[in-house]
Amino acid sequence: MARRSGVGQLPPELRDELSAKLVANGFRDYVALSEWLAEKGHRISKSALHRFGSDLEEEFTSAMQDARRSIELAKAMRASGNADDDGVLLDAASSVLQDQLLRISLALRTVDADPDEAVKLVSQASRALADLGRLKVSYEKWQAEERAKAAAAADAVEKIAKNGGLSPAAVKEIRSRILGIPT
Repeated sequence: MARRSGVGQLPPELRDELSAKLVANGFRDYVALSEWLAEKGHRISKSALHRFGSDLEEEFTSAMQDARRSIELAKAMRASGNADDDGVLLDAASSVLQDQLLRISLALRTVDADPDEAVKLVSQASRALADLGRLKVSYEKWQAEERAKAAAAADAVEKIAKNGGLSPAAVKEIRSRILGIPT
């Protein structure tokens, strides 16, 4: 079995602080980070820090790209005036989250982390995916119920409108507006 890296053996709080410093430093100055860790009692080479930093930078860049795509999608949806913004945004957010959870799960296979901690994180990722699935199912059920209510309302209004002597074109217009169908 391969030897765990020094960074993988750091206490989680210190590893988190190291990650924050790497991001703040623009993923540079590994010598200073190595010296900082030595002051904290952990001798880790600048090469090991660079390997860890390179992996973190790749993950960070990918996450930022996903965030930018989600923001642009949200802006586009709001600008389009789409009546189902929430559903489309939920689907987009769900896709991004599913992608991230999959990446986390795959990364845990190769990370130099405590095996018990890795199992715990995989379990949390699995629960998050299950929760996301339940959220999507609940939202789809709610959408179906709302569509059924709108159809019932449209049917009732159509009957009233026909009995009131409205033209077929006016009845069709009213029905399409209630159902949100463009005419």
